[in-house]
Amino acid sequence: MENNERTNGITERDDELRVQRTEEELAAGTREVEAGQVSVRKNVRTDREQIEVPTRHEEVSVERVPVEGDASEAEIGEDEVVVPVTEEEVVVSKRAVAKEEVRVKKDVVSDTEVVEEDVRREEIDIEDETSSRRDI
Repeated sequence: MENNERTNGITERDDELRVQRTEEELAAGTREVEAGQVSVRKNVRTDREQIEVPTRHEEVSVERVPVEGDASEAEIGEDEVVVPVTEEEVVVSKRAVAKEEVRVKKDVVSDTEVVEEDVRREEIDIEDETSSRRDI
């Protein structure tokens, strides 16, 4: 029993010749690649704001009034009286207050892409030039 196999898919066994027909099949898969990026950056911008602050202050008025009668027991001499005058001054302070939050999340979205590629296949042609032919 003789068995000769060639590398092109043809096998000879005794009185039989076998020809193997092959073809390519298209197979596709996926791989993950970076498609870009999203950057989230905070910048500081300075704006001028105005607010109204109510304040109070003291005002001094001096009035001279004529007086009649005897003087008090105070001695005549130099003296000074100091009357403090007050006012409110505006005090400004700042504090950081959280106003907004930005949340970045990623969602996986499934799509379908159609790919097209050429595939090869072998065809077997049979030419029978014998006078006695048997159909298979």
